Amino acid sequence: MRTTRAALRIVLMSTLLGTALVSLAQDPPAQKQINAWVQELSDDRFAVREAAQQQLVKHLGDSLPALIQIAETPNTDQFASESSDAVLQFLGIIAQDALSDQGKLAYGCLTRISQERTTQRAIMAQKIIQSIAVEMRQQALDRLERVGVVCADRHLSVLTQLRDVKNALVIDEQFTGTEDDLALLPWLFDVQFVKLEGSAVSRTMLEKIVSLPQLRSLQVIETNLRSEDLRPLLLAPDMDLIEILYSPVDDQCIKILEDVPIFGDLQLFGTDVSAQGAQELIAKIETANVFVGRGGFLGITCEPSSLVIQESIPNGPASKAGIRMNDKLRKINGVPIYNFDDLRKQLAKSAAGESVVVEYDRPIMALRPLEQNPENKNRNPGRFQQLQLDGYETLQVDVILGKRPSDMNR
Repeated sequence: MRTTRAALRIVLMSTLLGTALVSLAQDPPAQKQINAWVQELSDDRFAVREAAQQQLVKHLGDSLPALIQIAETPNTDQFASESSDAVLQFLGIIAQDALSDQGKLAYGCLTRISQERTTQRAIMAQKIIQSIAVEMRQQALDRLERVGVVCADRHLSVLTQLRDVKNALVIDEQFTGTEDDLALLPWLFDVQFVKLEGSAVSRTMLEKIVSLPQLRSLQVIETNLRSEDLRPLLLAPDMDLIEILYSPVDDQCIKILEDVPIFGDLQLFGTDVSAQGAQELIAKIETANVFVGRGGFLGITCEPSSLVIQESIPNGPASKAGIRMNDKLRKINGVPIYNFDDLRKQLAKSAAGESVVVEYDRPIMALRPLEQNPENKNRNPGRFQQLQLDGYETLQVDVILGKRPSDMNR
């Protein structure tokens, strides 16, 4: 069977499109003839096996339903175990044409058989599916890349913090494909993080995304999606993270989001959800940490407990206002803040483009002599000095908040 896979695949790809025309031009094969071809799939003679495969492909429109019935029927005296195994292998080849109706039927059959407990047929079907999945994943990645969809490790803004995300799938304004391209998404069995960004994002696109088998995190950023367009999320797998940023969803989204399987963090940032709607959403979703903010972004990363700035993002709002690394935040609009949650709550009150007053402490550094080895006391006396902390200077500045960036790779 293995020796003819490549040849059969070529025949298959050239035949599937013409199956309907062949069926119209010739009388369909009788069930007895199909049964004979099935038995010949496990014949010891190569030529006999190859001829049977070609005949089944040639008459695929008529033979496929019979093949599926045979595959899903436990072995009987009529069809030996060898024939049943050969049918599963043949269906595996048909299933590799993932976008065709025949391929979908064959793959569905294999999936059903693989879900049987621990039968020999189930084990074989599982192995065939795994083989198909690995090959189709690469084909899907290659095709999606040609239409502007890329899976790659990225430095992204996640939950207002910059993080390295492995194997992130990004669909944005670079996408030039069609629904047929998006139909390949379920083959990306190892993708857990997806970012949808831009005005080209549609409800149909969201429907395809939630079909990813291992989807756990989803960002929806600066789209035209409205509340009703979020309904596909009801079919999502169990989610660890959903972020909806700068998109015109309003309080109507609450009736949808409250039924979405989210068990980690749900954030709405820069949306049209009202303050009252935010409180209602928080009250209704008990399985996730819910945060709703107006969308203002300061542009810093910091230690969560001490608010000491680790990075002031270049050309970000804080950086433009003169706030820099190692400064320690104290107040926002006169309100004391003590940790990252306090900072986030205060910034949540302001939208992008609005100004906030930031008070912070800046460390004062001074050169101080180090204790010297007595033997070296008179050697290079100015050499043994280093910068040391000499107190703090409290500063205050107006910062015009910006929009939270989604991708720090740009």
